[in-house]
Amino acid sequence: MSNRIFKRRSFIKNTVIAGIGVSVANIAPKQQDGYKKTSDSNKPDLTANPGRPKKVIVGGAGIGGLCCAYELMKKGHEVIVLEASGRHGGHVYTAHDGLSDGLYGDFGQEHFTKPGYVKYWEYVAEFGLDALPYPRRKNLLRRIGGKFYSEAMLQDPIVLRSFGFNEKEVDYLSKNSWTNLELLYKAPYLDKFTDEYQPFNAGYDDLDNISLNAFLTKEGASKAALRFIGAEDTSALASLWGTAILKMRGVPLWPTEIFRLKGGNQMLPNAFAKRLGERVLLDARILSVKNGQTDVTVTYRKHNEQKELSADYFVNCIPLPAFRNIPVEPAVSAERKYIFDNLTYDSYQRFVFQASSKFWLEDGLSINMNFDHPDLWAVWQSADEVETNRVIILGTGPGGISPQRALAAFREVYPGKKENIEQVISKDWTKETYAYTCERTAFPIGTFKKFWPLLMKPEGRIHFAGAYADNLNWGTEAATRSANRVAAEIDAA
Repeated sequence: MSNRIFKRRSFIKNTVIAGIGVSVANIAPKQQDGYKKTSDSNKPDLTANPGRPKKVIVGGAGIGGLCCAYELMKKGHEVIVLEASGRHGGHVYTAHDGLSDGLYGDFGQEHFTKPGYVKYWEYVAEFGLDALPYPRRKNLLRRIGGKFYSEAMLQDPIVLRSFGFNEKEVDYLSKNSWTNLELLYKAPYLDKFTDEYQPFNAGYDDLDNISLNAFLTKEGASKAALRFIGAEDTSALASLWGTAILKMRGVPLWPTEIFRLKGGNQMLPNAFAKRLGERVLLDARILSVKNGQTDVTVTYRKHNEQKELSADYFVNCIPLPAFRNIPVEPAVSAERKYIFDNLTYDSYQRFVFQASSKFWLEDGLSINMNFDHPDLWAVWQSADEVETNRVIILGTGPGGISPQRALAAFREVYPGKKENIEQVISKDWTKETYAYTCERTAFPIGTFKKFWPLLMKPEGRIHFAGAYADNLNWGTEAATRSANRVAAEIDAA
């Protein structure tokens, strides 16, 4: 679509307050140009930006793309979202199919925290969504070396010494949570970081050249501590900075006050998509991006027909391993290509077990369990607000494991007398075409400056948002924060 098509269209500036949500007139895609003119002259003009409205194409309808598009729309800009798959939400996916009694399972995003997830909580309030307490990290049972340990057992000095912790660590862990062990060695370094978006020039730049393991060893950590909290290939500087950010935000290293959305975490992307309406095009795979001096042109395919859109800006919310396969003209800088080629992500498989009752209660156990089994890493209960005797147990494990094999793993390690699981279904994200990535992994030794801060800077008229494009790799928190950042940058341009 050429710029002249945009110029002959009036921009959507009118919004209507409906409850605590915002209802905005839809831009319906035409067969030719992807946009339709709308008229709402009787609605109040609540446009936030008094300057020239921009035309923006957003690539990817995960929560980052939907959030960014929503914020741009609220600011009076003309926006359209191109999503290659047939659904919106990306890695936030709530499944109902195949489950009984109205039960559901979150295949993707697990939870959000308080404190933390500031923008996320704002949207929960704005859209009137119900946040439910989610005690999946409380009364946790951990299987270590084939034996289960309660939280109380992991504060017993005798147990701690049996793992090989030194006396300093034993004393600390007997008084503090197991998950805070790294603070024993990191805490003296954290206050030198005063800007959560500036990791350098705090006096620790040389720590980028050593691993987290080397740093912990230098500080006196035992081999047992390295086994539980260390990382041989992670930049010590990047690790310290991430911990400092959490301290600045007042967020625990491993929050236990966590929440989920009633009805499933996909309720939030659903709320964004509902308000964006026909601005979101599904089954619209981007084929190429032309990053011009004054505009950007995106070629995409929908319904086996190749189409073209032009706009002032393109916001990439597609995970980089997928986006780097899309031709960009002119080619991105060598520094940007390094990020495209070397940024890494984790991925996993989510299992949804349906049981006929809370069988673990008869055994006097908590169902919040971490395993040391190669086929199944953790399980916990969800969807407990659904009125039924049946229950949903969620589990996480590696890709390539069949649901039956995951169930066999659970039955192998479950420490009680019996279980009554009726069925198991799964979502193997490692096999996905477009949304196989989850959170960004740690920055390798000696590479931090190659990633930061370029990771979140624009390249010409291409901006970057999503879970990978923020200072913390905190899933939907990073996605919504980076989405708001980019929307503000474009609004101010």
